[in-house]
Amino acid sequence: MLPLFYHHLDRWPKSIVCCPMMNARYVGLGLLVLAALTGIGGCRSSQARARSSKLVVSQAPFHRDVPVPAGFRMVDQASEDWSNGSARYVRHEYRGPADKPAIRAFYRKQMPLLRWRLLDDSNVHGRIKMRFDRDGESCTISIEDHSIGWSSGVSVQVLIVPNAP
Repeated sequence: MLPLFYHHLDRWPKSIVCCPMMNARYVGLGLLVLAALTGIGGCRSSQARARSSKLVVSQAPFHRDVPVPAGFRMVDQASEDWSNGSARYVRHEYRGPADKPAIRAFYRKQMPLLRWRLLDDSNVHGRIKMRFDRDGESCTISIEDHSIGWSSGVSVQVLIVPNAP
């Protein structure tokens, strides 16, 4: 008696019936591709967590008084700034590999070291917003998820404006 999976071999195409080793290769290859595709999300999030736990301040931030995590790059098309000597306006966007809670913790720790005082901190519909002030200026940090294709990470927007008189 044939095993159960050989029961209806007379109905299968001859190429499948004649070459069981070839079928095993295709099945194995298919399972490997499926495992890789389903594992990408898990790997990506665990990689982001691993990178997030090691956040350090970039050695060359655009503004010395606003920290940026190492590995984050400024998005030129979404950034602008000006200064007239007594006041400045900065709106910069940075993107990099991390998760939102780690970036939030990064700014909670780093901004007070540069004399920024936390005024408020919120998370509304997945967008984290932190507001700081110092020496006549207000700084708002907005943190959101950002992904393009298979790549994921975080987008951080830094907005510095003069305080209203």
